[in-house]
Amino acid sequence: MVWPWALLLQAALAPMPPASLAETEAMREARSVRESAAGAPPGWLTQAEKTDFVETGSYRECVEFYQRLAAASRFARLEEIGRTSEGRPLYVLIASRERAFTPAAARRTGKPAVLLQNGIHAGENGGKDAAMMLLRDILVTRRLEKLLDSVVVLSIPVFNPDGHERTSPWNRINENGPREMGFRVTARRLNLNRDYVKADTPEMRAWLRLYTQWLPDLLIDNHVTDGGDTQYDVTVAAHTEQDIAAPVGGWVKNQFLPELFRRLELSGHVPGFYIEGRAAGGKGLAVMTATPRYSTGYAAAQNRAALLVETHSLKSFRTRVWSHYDIMRAALERVAETAGELFRATREADRLQAAVTPGTPVFLEGTPAGEGEPYVLRGMKAEQVPSPVSGAAVARYTKERLDQNVTLVRTLAARVAPPAPHGYIVPREWSEIIELLERHGVEMVRLEKPMEGEFQTVRFSDVRFAPSPFEGRFRVMSFSAEPVTVRRGIAAGSVYVPAAQRAGKLAMHILEPEAPDSAVRWGFFLPIFEQKEYFSEFVFEPFARVMLERNAQLRAEFEKKLSTDAAFAGNPRARLLWLYQRSPYAEPDKDLYPVLRCGRAPEQLAGAKASRAEPGGQVTPRAARR
Repeated sequence: MVWPWALLLQAALAPMPPASLAETEAMREARSVRESAAGAPPGWLTQAEKTDFVETGSYRECVEFYQRLAAASRFARLEEIGRTSEGRPLYVLIASRERAFTPAAARRTGKPAVLLQNGIHAGENGGKDAAMMLLRDILVTRRLEKLLDSVVVLSIPVFNPDGHERTSPWNRINENGPREMGFRVTARRLNLNRDYVKADTPEMRAWLRLYTQWLPDLLIDNHVTDGGDTQYDVTVAAHTEQDIAAPVGGWVKNQFLPELFRRLELSGHVPGFYIEGRAAGGKGLAVMTATPRYSTGYAAAQNRAALLVETHSLKSFRTRVWSHYDIMRAALERVAETAGELFRATREADRLQAAVTPGTPVFLEGTPAGEGEPYVLRGMKAEQVPSPVSGAAVARYTKERLDQNVTLVRTLAARVAPPAPHGYIVPREWSEIIELLERHGVEMVRLEKPMEGEFQTVRFSDVRFAPSPFEGRFRVMSFSAEPVTVRRGIAAGSVYVPAAQRAGKLAMHILEPEAPDSAVRWGFFLPIFEQKEYFSEFVFEPFARVMLERNAQLRAEFEKKLSTDAAFAGNPRARLLWLYQRSPYAEPDKDLYPVLRCGRAPEQLAGAKASRAEPGGQVTPRAARR
């Protein structure tokens, strides 16, 4: 609903994005963007270039541009990878000197693959237009064609086309142009950059097919940030610590980021790290670290590098396009220069995860902590002005630049690092979890006959649920988990998930309840927390009385609960329920995690084969590890 007074405001006011006070001469010149446009053949300008960066084109215009790119070069192919909620096609363009247009063919070249991702938040403009210009310079003008000597380039024109086409001048109050822009989320109002693990959207399911087949060595995810005014035209985040495989994190930290910053600064950019808040103990500012619900965290869980790019919303649209263009170009150039090292790092990371032994701690979540390093925070001076509207002070930025010497923390302390099991058993009745693992490229062995045995799992207590939905789900916010041993019969058709596999870390992210984006936390297992059978007080009360008379330990626990919990003592139903839950009538599988941990592979799996879907849909068997 749009309120009548809002309609009056829309008629009276133009959108009022604040202009940044920190545009440098280099930003206003946007040299590489100007040179790219000047070198474009007739008919090859984007809508942004045609309008002097006042407008951005429609999704149809973007796709048509990509179709022309593929038609103009024998080194490019455009493929449809899926459909959106509203039925729009999703595409990826593949550029390869060897015309290696399949994952298997690309891997045979020995070259790393880089995926350029645009428009996951469709109102955050710049990456889409910059990618079109960059690809034009690789495939049409061929000024940058040499990049294909060392790199395979993939580019998604727009990841969220439905949101992209919901254009309005009113979508993003913080963003300084273009004239109209798309909306942040999908047609179902879901944020794709929270959907990487749960995969609720058709867009993400299409992306996962692409990603798990290609496993690109570097993902560049283009965004526009909100927030206060700063000197930076671009900030970045990338995983370098224990939350990513050491060989890949080492390449990012030592070979990629320092050179990326150096080249951007030489081109006139003011780059910085994307800062999320304060580190543990409040001793420094913390670089953003992401869980696997986000693009960079997901890539790290798959043993791959990723770069989050956040151009600044208060800079002009032209400046943002320039920032995206230069950072993608510099990143591709650096990958090309270190192609062998990156390619080997990702393969070594996969090998290490496939060789993980039971009991080895696997780092799933950390918190920024450590001594940190010196860092100059390049902001703008602000004054606090009293507001008669809010009743509090509001920041008003001045033209004065403000450099502050601070401590930047990029290292992590472990928060969730469970020991790896030999593997997990997911009972067949939890088919949604099996399908989720399949979408993420996790190898599994399907049990061909029933089995029985003792297994480790956990029983939950003190479970707290979110009071409101988040991304279409009610999350499980906190719980206590007590390890228990259970004897279970397992039906044929259940699956065994070995931890020692390339995607083993991602499997643990999904199946370890304490992990920040586990299936438990995302609400895939909500029915286990519901009581399905109940009792009548008059039927159970005599039974409860006998329980207390015959079990001294139970009676002591009950009396302690009465003496320490006044609310419990004053609630007759709660008192009976407490005893009912400890009686033989209690449901044995309530609050019991149905996924089972195994210290060794089940006997019937000796010689069995694990499998996962490979490019093209074929299934390749792999020997089960014991």
